[in-house]
Formats: sequence, C-alpha cells, structure tokens
Amino acid sequence: MVCYNLVMIFIERLEVKDVPALYEIEKLSFAAPKAESVFSEDQHKYFVGKEKERGVEKVFGYIGIEKIAGETHIINMAVHPNYREQGIGTKLIEAVLNDQDVFFLEVRVSNTTAQNLYKKFSFDIVGTRKKYYQDNGEDAYVMRRETK
Repeated sequence: MVCYNLVMIFIERLEVKDVPALYEIEKLSFAAPKAESVFSEDQHKYFVGKEKERGVEKVFGYIGIEKIAGETHIINMAVHPNYREQGIGTKLIEAVLNDQDVFFLEVRVSNTTAQNLYKKFSFDIVGTRKKYYQDNGEDAYVMRRETK
C-alpha cells in the first residue's frame, strides 16, 4: 500500500463491484479500450489500486497479468488521468513482480513514460511487434524482465 495525500492506497484483486470504475479508467486511458465484459470475465487476472476511507472505496488504477508459456505477461496497466505521476503505477507493478518469474509486456513505441517506468524495474526492450495496435497501426516494443 502507498500513502497518497494521507490516504492509504491498497492493491487488491479485482472484485465485481470495481469493474465499472476499472472500465472507466480503461476508456480514459486507451484509444481502443477493452470491453467492460473482458474485465468481468477475466476478473482473476486483475489487481486494482484503491483508496478506502470511511467505508467509501475509490479505484485509482489497475494492472492485469496472465501466465503464457511459463512466463508472466503484463496484459495492461492504467492509472486514472487525474492521479498519474503520483506513484500508483509503481505500486501496481511492485504488487505483481517477483524474483521467480520472467515478465514481458508490449508498450507503444511512442509511450516513453511507460517505457521509463518499466525500465526502473529492469525491463529491457527485446523486440518490436510491427503494427501491433489496432487503433492506429503503431508498433509496440516488447519489453522483458529476466529473473536475476
């Protein structure tokens, strides 16, 4: 958990009640957002960063992971635009990383902010997926983090 403006941020598994807030963040963050049903159907793959204060919960961001061929794929991650640059993305990544698994992800070539965040966690660019993003045909870097 991280302290944000004297409020604690908790990283927890996605619950059904959090799906609408997560979907709202998805729509605000991506030009081609996933359908809300994806989050409901794949609920077990997602973690949310949320504040809990006086019985009220607010979702600030999320990260999704899945195992593919013995490696852990970071499906996607987003933080609500009003709460970026405050360490929430860092805490989300810290919540899922471990020293046993190899992690990989795709990130837009133009998204240097995300690339720099991943590099802080020892992710390296290992390849490029041409025309990876359907909304505009942009290439994606494949980034990988090996266990030490």
